[in-house]
Amino acid sequence: MQTEFLEKENKIDKDKEMNVTKETTGELTAVLKIDVLAADYADAVAAELKEYRKKANIPGFRPGQVPMGMIKKMYEKSVIADKVQRVMSDALYQYIDDNKLSILGSPMANNEKTASIDWDNQKDFTFYFDIAMQPEFELDLTSHDVTYYDITPTDEILDKFVEDIQRRFGKFESPETIGETDLVYGEIEELDEEGNVKEGGIKTPSSLSVDMIAMATIRKKFIGAKKEDVITFNIAKAFKNTTELAAMLRIDKEAAKEFKSDVNFKVSSISRVTKHEINEELFEMAYKGKGIKNEEDFRAAAKEDLCGTYVNQSDRHFMNEASKSLVEKTAIELPEEFLKRWLIETNQGKIDEKEITDNFAAYRDSIKWQLIEGKLIDTYKLDVSSDELKEYYKTALVRNYFPVPADATEEQIKENEEAVEKVATNMLENKEQSRQVYEFLFEQKLTNTLKAEMKHKNKSVTTDEFAKIITK
Repeated sequence: MQTEFLEKENKIDKDKEMNVTKETTGELTAVLKIDVLAADYADAVAAELKEYRKKANIPGFRPGQVPMGMIKKMYEKSVIADKVQRVMSDALYQYIDDNKLSILGSPMANNEKTASIDWDNQKDFTFYFDIAMQPEFELDLTSHDVTYYDITPTDEILDKFVEDIQRRFGKFESPETIGETDLVYGEIEELDEEGNVKEGGIKTPSSLSVDMIAMATIRKKFIGAKKEDVITFNIAKAFKNTTELAAMLRIDKEAAKEFKSDVNFKVSSISRVTKHEINEELFEMAYKGKGIKNEEDFRAAAKEDLCGTYVNQSDRHFMNEASKSLVEKTAIELPEEFLKRWLIETNQGKIDEKEITDNFAAYRDSIKWQLIEGKLIDTYKLDVSSDELKEYYKTALVRNYFPVPADATEEQIKENEEAVEKVATNMLENKEQSRQVYEFLFEQKLTNTLKAEMKHKNKSVTTDEFAKIITK
């Protein structure tokens, strides 16, 4: 049966107009033979040489009067080479397009079949290219066993979130002395090894939150201190997160990694937020219009709010597991030798050949996922339109800066909408930003499609349990 298939497929298809011949060499591979005849490029060469003659500025000849023989001697070979390459390339991709060939990777020159070229004497040329076709495969979304984790906060995390809400709507004060959760503003000065202010060292205004200080002994130095007090401590021990340390010292992360000096911190002001009392006023401010009347319902709303912040983490993990399962369980035959060669050729100078060979399984799975993703896009019509991009800008970004007052007039509302439309349109013109938003929205669509169509089970876990799952 397979022999009959190969005998049928080893026929040669010809496109006389384009002088392109396709010879099947395997179930998914073929060689394209491209004949470029003198008639295919002669007119283009002649036209370009005429342009060279018009523009040539050679001593002893008036502009446009240089003998064509001299122009040919100087430029004809390179012009022929350029035009032949262009005709060949156009014919190659036109053939692929006209014959609706869904290829893997890109065509690769077959240097064994393509003879060396004599640009001085040769008029007709033949080029050979190896190509590989995308395999046909069936995609069954019902034969998988993937878990979607609904993350719920622990009581401790929920308590902290409720406290954050109380602080968000709390009262700001400027106390005389520093407390355990205060935000302190001041100036940092770097010290040398003898404890003196370092000449040429860091000196910068900064701020810090006392409850974020990692070491209890350093934290105690701040509690009870007053304005104008100078506190000496090792800031790298107090704040072990490099990003936070870099921001406080106003240096880059690499420099922050190496910073080990003690510093003086001169207190200039203290800011404190007194938590809002848990009452109906807080309920309405935090969850306006929900009609919350008691603490139990308030905590339930806070829990729902908090769970919503975990959705991205759940979706990301589900997407990773779903794609892994689809790649493992979907039967897709690939022309592996072609792909190895293609990866090596297209990554020359970027990735070592041995690395590609040693890690080919990972590259192969990545290509499989691209094919699966392509089928999902075609099957479920997954795309993000420019209107959707603009709507994202308008709702998720722009409206935060153009709030409509509750008592706004129709004219004010119209002006606001026009301003939002204008800003969103301008944001849409930022190609790099719009590309990132496109990828974000597409990922959401793809994830939601798999959640809706793919067989999976839901399981409720705490944040700690989820952390263990993703770590494993």
